[in-house]
Amino acid sequence: MSIRFRSTIITVIVAALCATLLYYGIDYMKRRTTTHSDEAIATNIDQAILNAPIVIMGIVTDGKGEPRNLRRDATDPTKEEARVVVPGTDYNVTVTQVLKGNLETGSQIKIAIGGGNYKSKKAPLRATVLAGEEYIFTIAPSSSGAQQYYGIIEPFIYQLKDNRVVAISNIEKYKAAFQETEISEAEFWDKFKE
Repeated sequence: MSIRFRSTIITVIVAALCATLLYYGIDYMKRRTTTHSDEAIATNIDQAILNAPIVIMGIVTDGKGEPRNLRRDATDPTKEEARVVVPGTDYNVTVTQVLKGNLETGSQIKIAIGGGNYKSKKAPLRATVLAGEEYIFTIAPSSSGAQQYYGIIEPFIYQLKDNRVVAISNIEKYKAAFQETEISEAEFWDKFKE
């Protein structure tokens, strides 16, 4: 055999070995589950208002909510992702006052809260809202369809109680981070005067 022929054979064998190792390395990495998320957490109501394109007061009209997959299809966000389920719960809300953004008072919207049960997947509900209660929502429009919204920062649901803005969340780190001091209702409403 000539040296040139041997060199070509060795190069082909080395290339095949490298390709095989690369293939199995990529396959191994695909099977590993790696989760990483960055979270925006509001420490006061001003941060929540500033970061949200829409701020409303609204009354929850159903206390149970409707389960759905929050994970959307990358090619068509109006559809669910078929392979990955992220449980969420949609609550029907009647808009009682628009504080920021372009919704109409009286609109019927759905607000997604992470957690719940969907297709045998369960996750703790990130906030508990009650039918008939009025809340402040700092939200953004969802790509999943018209009249559907989600929280833009955590916590994203609040109530005015006993002259304070109270964060509504089942996640302790969000409640602990939200350090709003006492604020009168008048001071709260002043934030929305132009």
